[in-house]
Amino acid sequence: MKTTKYIIIILVSIVLTGCTRDNFLDFQPKGQVIPSKVEEFRALLDQVEPDPNVNFTQGFGTHHDFTIIASDNYLLTEQVRASFGISPEEINLYLFKEQISTENGDDNNWIRYYNQIYVANVVLEGLKTVENGTPEAIAEIRADASLQRAFAYFNLVNIYSVHYNPETADRDLGVPIREGIELEGSDFTRASVAGVYDLILNDINNNIDALPDLQPANLSFRPSKAGAYTFLARVLIYQAKYEEALKAVNKGLALKNNLRDINNDSADPRDANVLAYPLAVQDEQLIWFKDSGGFTIVTSPEFYSLYDDTDQRKKWFADAKTYFFAEIENPVFVAHRANNNTNVSLTTADLYLMRAECNARLGNIDAANNDLNTLRVNRFETGTYSPINITNQDNLIAFVKDEIRREKAMSTLRIFDIKRYNRFDNANITVTHSFNGETASLTPNSLNWALPIATNYIKANPEIEQNPRQ
Repeated sequence: MKTTKYIIIILVSIVLTGCTRDNFLDFQPKGQVIPSKVEEFRALLDQVEPDPNVNFTQGFGTHHDFTIIASDNYLLTEQVRASFGISPEEINLYLFKEQISTENGDDNNWIRYYNQIYVANVVLEGLKTVENGTPEAIAEIRADASLQRAFAYFNLVNIYSVHYNPETADRDLGVPIREGIELEGSDFTRASVAGVYDLILNDINNNIDALPDLQPANLSFRPSKAGAYTFLARVLIYQAKYEEALKAVNKGLALKNNLRDINNDSADPRDANVLAYPLAVQDEQLIWFKDSGGFTIVTSPEFYSLYDDTDQRKKWFADAKTYFFAEIENPVFVAHRANNNTNVSLTTADLYLMRAECNARLGNIDAANNDLNTLRVNRFETGTYSPINITNQDNLIAFVKDEIRREKAMSTLRIFDIKRYNRFDNANITVTHSFNGETASLTPNSLNWALPIATNYIKANPEIEQNPRQ
């Protein structure tokens, strides 16, 4: 895919330095050509140049990866640091420090998502006076921008806030909401968690009908109806609205329901014992593409033990000594490395897992087992899979949670999931990390699950309240 580069100069140089009030969200272009036509707004959303390896742009396709480090799936040791190099920020996050970024440092997650929000707002504002285009084309671009904005806010509120709690969400600190493009005189006070979720749901529900049912494989960085329903179901599950989420899941599966049999995936060219994710354009279960990059992830023994020996997903991990020639004892997640296709996209596997979770929680035991078996038969070595039939509801819900971990291996969702399990299920999950003689824990429902905002931004904009620590 080719995009027109000239208009996108308005956003290529987007930065977020946080040094002064005027540039807290400093998206001022270095050389701007103001878009005014439908095709220019489309190019703005598709953004600049596709990655030559996967034929996808890196604008709205980019997704955070940093929070994996805080999860119970990840392991950091001195051998890992010696082999791969670990930044001070990564160590701070691993040990749940009061401040993650350095004193004057930026936060790439914050930058990434507010960049995306600003681009979406530029499009939404510009469409009010667009010079050409059919009503249908304008509505689709508006829907695209709105869904991308909602996705960015969803990640922001789940990174920097405590988990949604219906009893306190109208008082809990969310993140600053920016819906326009004017910055001068703006107030960046944090909205409530409820306020952010309301914006997310409005952006989805008010625009979903204007989207195409599906996107072509080489355009799956654009949202579709199937992608919007998948995203909507996730948002509703995070609010524990399981009946509503089930309706959204069913609408998504009505549009796309095919799964990839990973027995057909190719071996990693570096190690024949490793199964590589396919190129994103060849991934038949992909619905809405996102890319979290490719940093090296060493897995915790507890997480790796969740895989049966005939579970082909176990081949997503490599022996570090063979793959990297590194003196590391624990397996390393490498499935994403060969084809730059990470595990944060929205897929039909997500839909089956979410439907299984909703049905399990609603007491629809047979339906939940059926969806789990539909997924798992495509994950085990051909001819070896024995279907599950879990009749106890609590055991079934627990199995669904483990299956989400297995399928979404080393995904950024794990931290979000722990937060919601502790909030709604009293799951009592504590994450404990030890490194270089220091041990730290995140206890259930601790305020520290909301990551601290970089002091850089708070100094420049004192109305942004820092997350309290425990």
